[in-house]
Amino acid sequence: MIYTVTMNPALEFVSEVSNFEFDKNNISDFDLMLPAGKGINVSRVLKQLGLPTVATGFAGGFTGEFVEDWLRREDIKSEFIRIDDNTRINIKITGSSKTVIESKGPSISHQELQELLYYLSRVKEGDTVFLSTAFPKNITETVIERMIAICKANKAQRFANEGSLLEKISVKCMEHLFKTKIDSESDLLKWKNEIFDLNSKFVIVPFVDNKVYLFQKNSIYAFDIEQMLNQKIDFVIDSIIAGFIATFIRTSDYEKSFEMANACALASLKTKDLPKKFQIDDCFKDINIIKID
Repeated sequence: MIYTVTMNPALEFVSEVSNFEFDKNNISDFDLMLPAGKGINVSRVLKQLGLPTVATGFAGGFTGEFVEDWLRREDIKSEFIRIDDNTRINIKITGSSKTVIESKGPSISHQELQELLYYLSRVKEGDTVFLSTAFPKNITETVIERMIAICKANKAQRFANEGSLLEKISVKCMEHLFKTKIDSESDLLKWKNEIFDLNSKFVIVPFVDNKVYLFQKNSIYAFDIEQMLNQKIDFVIDSIIAGFIATFIRTSDYEKSFEMANACALASLKTKDLPKKFQIDDCFKDINIIKID
């Protein structure tokens, strides 16, 4: 079974406003409410690709019910730990630019945290766990370390974290890690040996020169995202991860997995929500993977 863990999900209210003006009464052109959070997004795309998942984490109040109800409607198993505080509400105003208001989110009690850790202890060899590293304000990174330790002890496969099968690392994180500035492909490739040395089998680096890169042993692959929209970055990244996971679990072929990641990325740009199966299939004919090294 595939488990996705989202510790700080949200009800996301998206309002598209063509000519947004501060200090004015703006009328939206389009509104949308969605469940949000990396683990939730990955579960939703995996479902479109035919892989069942269990979405877990923390959920509370009517906003938490919204998240769980949405997942149930998409036939995604939802086993969130119910909390006393409300799940947060995020507001995105999109259009010619993007403005985001993120709620500070809930406070998680010691008992609620222990319930999630106990729930996660059920994972076993053969299971796959996607751990979102965004967490509520009163939870520290040591909780992620405890979750990783549980996965290792139970021999469950992990995705998207340091030391896992697949790690996604942003340009900002790389600049901090290597104490450098990365503005171009040539800047990125200067650090290829250091990226190869990271403690993950596959490393995905998104959005350098409008490309997404895959580092694997001593090989580097990339695909173009020519029409990247800033307001879609989160959806694109989560779709890439889901596409790679779905195909790698089935085939163990990293090239085919990166091709599916490419298709999912392209499809996510064609919708205001996450991509559907028919959109992914339609984009698969347009994939163009480049082997760089």
